Amino acid sequence: MRLTIQRDELANNLRDLIGIIVGCIIGGFGISLFLIPFKASPGGAAGVAQIFYYLFNVPAGVMMFIINVPLFIAGIVIFGKLFGLKTVWGIFWLSFWTDFFNGDRFLGIEVLQGFFFRINEQSVSFTNEIFLGVIAGSLLLGLGAGLVIKFNGSTGGSDIPALIIRKYLGLTVGMSYFIIDSLIIFSVGIIFKNPNLILWGFVSLYVTTKATDFVVEGLSYTKELFIVTTRGEEIKRYILQDLDRGFTLLKGEGGFTGEQKEVIYVALHTRELPKLKAKIKEADPGAFVVVNDAYEVMGDFRR
Repeated sequence: MRLTIQRDELANNLRDLIGIIVGCIIGGFGISLFLIPFKASPGGAAGVAQIFYYLFNVPAGVMMFIINVPLFIAGIVIFGKLFGLKTVWGIFWLSFWTDFFNGDRFLGIEVLQGFFFRINEQSVSFTNEIFLGVIAGSLLLGLGAGLVIKFNGSTGGSDIPALIIRKYLGLTVGMSYFIIDSLIIFSVGIIFKNPNLILWGFVSLYVTTKATDFVVEGLSYTKELFIVTTRGEEIKRYILQDLDRGFTLLKGEGGFTGEQKEVIYVALHTRELPKLKAKIKEADPGAFVVVNDAYEVMGDFRR
């Protein structure tokens, strides 16, 4: 039994390590062949690496690794073993693939020469349009980062500074990310004396974040509702008979009035939501309703 568990753990870890590499390949491709050529910074270590790449000709991947290693050590010192092997693995491979996909190395391959555009002295890209470059690069970086997260890894970047800010300044992780990435994006625009790069940087950050969320969470076709009502019979009957859905009943009490209320919890398909909302409004106009996205529903649920 123990041998089987160990074998399963080994298989899961191996799957994670391979998945992280695949994510880093996709992310490195997007950074090197789309974002760096147009100086479009989505923040993080990749954004800082761009600055050193153009000012001092330091390979972006090498710079990303140099930035991430002390951050990783600081994370261990401050938080303990919060970030383990898979973070080091992700940092290394994203740095490696970012430099591997430097477009200049492919210009020597005759069959590929027609696919590349020289954007500046230091970079080439698959496109000579900044809009296409920013969108494509950000999508690829987001998809790659999402895969890394999905396989329980991390590529460093803003992760550890954001946690440090949360620990010592009390800000949320989301706000910490925003502050760090915004500072990097503004720095790129100021250093290269191009305010357009600031706008493109925020576009890149937004697209990257959305693409990452899509990979990690998927599309939400399911909604969950909490319905707090004093007239629940008609609503419950409608859910059971018309929508053919089950629900869970909770007992609630108004915090201000002390009035006893029913709380109906139900998960359903997005297309059923307007019908149920209309029924709730008809049966109990004063009902308190909270609607959330449900990215995954396990158990007996008809999709």
